[in-house]
Amino acid sequence: MAKQKKKNNSRSRQQTAKNTTSNRKRRRITPEIRRKRMIQYLLKGMLLGFFIGILLFSIFKLSSILLGYKSGEKEYEQLKEQYVLEEPTAPEKILERIEKYEEENEGEGSEQEKIQELIPMTRIDLSSLKKMNSDTVGWIEIPGTVLSYPMVHTKDNSFYLTHTFRKETNKSGSIFIEALNDSAFSDLHTIIYGHNMKDGSMFAQLKNYTTESYLKAHPYIYIDLADGSHCYQIFSCHETNPEEPGNKVYTIGYKANDTYAEFLDSIKSASAFDTGVNVSIEDSVITLSTCTNNGDSRFVVHAKKLY
Repeated sequence: MAKQKKKNNSRSRQQTAKNTTSNRKRRRITPEIRRKRMIQYLLKGMLLGFFIGILLFSIFKLSSILLGYKSGEKEYEQLKEQYVLEEPTAPEKILERIEKYEEENEGEGSEQEKIQELIPMTRIDLSSLKKMNSDTVGWIEIPGTVLSYPMVHTKDNSFYLTHTFRKETNKSGSIFIEALNDSAFSDLHTIIYGHNMKDGSMFAQLKNYTTESYLKAHPYIYIDLADGSHCYQIFSCHETNPEEPGNKVYTIGYKANDTYAEFLDSIKSASAFDTGVNVSIEDSVITLSTCTNNGDSRFVVHAKKLY
């Protein structure tokens, strides 16, 4: 019994000692210390709130971008479904028709007359598109890819960088022709612009032309205009910097002379690989241009007109 009482007294003294130590510690927390602690807690809370704010803002911005992509994609998908009435005809069949037509007519008739008779612009409901947007000039398509869009043309290259075909503000923009070019593609060199979208839409797939296998799978670009359906064969694909001295990629206004021949030689020799397709001053060409992730560089695809 005495031992138990002694044991309890010992515990009591230990507890008292602990309480005394605790009280001494509490007495040491001065107003200055409390103020500093409150400032520390406040700063930690502000910092945490700052990072949470950044996180929420990033999520908001990402969501906005994705919704913008989705909105642009939906608009163009609807246009394809409603206004693309049939698939393009293989160029081999058309060239056979043209050859037969020339034999039967002994070479008479203009190029435009041949196109209108043999390949009329029937696969795209262009009249309805023009009613929707008066800037409409035609449709561009590379079969087997997502690249199938209406084309527009204005005197200002900047508007359609940030507006869709229906003139809605959207980062997808539109496929548009160089303002200084003729909208009927009558120039020897016509430039067509489109964004390199992260979701793979617009001109994003052009960068796949860095490989020969992709070119072999998708060698033709179809351009449908008011005067008929046209086909272009790709002869060069490469990255270029518009600001580089002597760069001729974005020059237009050529005539069929030595200057044009030099231009064609320069863009063909710049190709990432030899496409095996020849081009001469008798050919009209188009350049499809899109941005890259490499600063001011652009990726371009050049194609010559077959018909």
